[in-house]
Amino acid sequence: MSSEAYTVKEKSAKASLRPQVVKQKHVTMRGLKKYGTPSIIPIFLLLTWQILSSSGFILQTILPSPIRVLKALIGMILDGTLWVDLKSSGIRVFIGFFWGTLIGLSLGIASGMSHFIQRLIEPVIDVMRQIPLFAWIPLIVLWFGVGEVSKDVIIAKAVFVPVYVNTLQGILGVDKKYVEVARALELSLPRYLGKVVLPSSLPFVFTGLRLGAGFAWMAVVAAEMLGSLTGLGYALLMTKDFLQSDKLIALMAVIGLIGFLVDKIIKFAENSVVRWNNTLDAEKNN
Repeated sequence: MSSEAYTVKEKSAKASLRPQVVKQKHVTMRGLKKYGTPSIIPIFLLLTWQILSSSGFILQTILPSPIRVLKALIGMILDGTLWVDLKSSGIRVFIGFFWGTLIGLSLGIASGMSHFIQRLIEPVIDVMRQIPLFAWIPLIVLWFGVGEVSKDVIIAKAVFVPVYVNTLQGILGVDKKYVEVARALELSLPRYLGKVVLPSSLPFVFTGLRLGAGFAWMAVVAAEMLGSLTGLGYALLMTKDFLQSDKLIALMAVIGLIGFLVDKIIKFAENSVVRWNNTLDAEKNN
């Protein structure tokens, strides 16, 4: 075979590879924009923080360097104290989040389906949600003591309000055309809820769940600071009393990271459920 034939083959092979190379470059650039851009400010802040701490411009006892904070975090992981506190707080958050979500969803659905129930309970809830959580804590402790029940109630109270408000708004925002079609078909209440109300209000419900999860972590820290021997809130209080600012900042970072991950998990569930629901609707329409 002549050299010209080989040259033609090489050119055709290179031409076939060009779209793949362009596609890979496009994927790489898109990944850099997606993950690189949000990292710019955190990296800049960490570098500035490290430089200021290392140069002695900031006292280490007040704001230790990121490296010291990382070492403190590793130490708490290795000695097991972080896992004990994390487990205690996680159980409390799970229980409080469950009951807050259950009550918020139930009352939100009931209020959205009945104007009478909405007029009956909404003024009370509107007044309750204007009162800061810290103002509720002494009363809850007075009623339920300083044990686990009071902590679960505090967390449930923090979760209940955003779940109720967003569920109610989602149901009230259901398209009137869907409501009229459901009435024309004379759907039963369970079918009306399952086929019309809940699918249409899912984005609002998940927004309430995301807000509730964030409030739950804030509430558990506040509850554990008031009366507990385990948990992230108790650990924060102890590190403050013993001037262990490196451990204190490490614990704050752990709380923030866990809250971030929980929010992403709920967001992923929302995207999956809403996409699945939209796909079913599209198949039914076709």
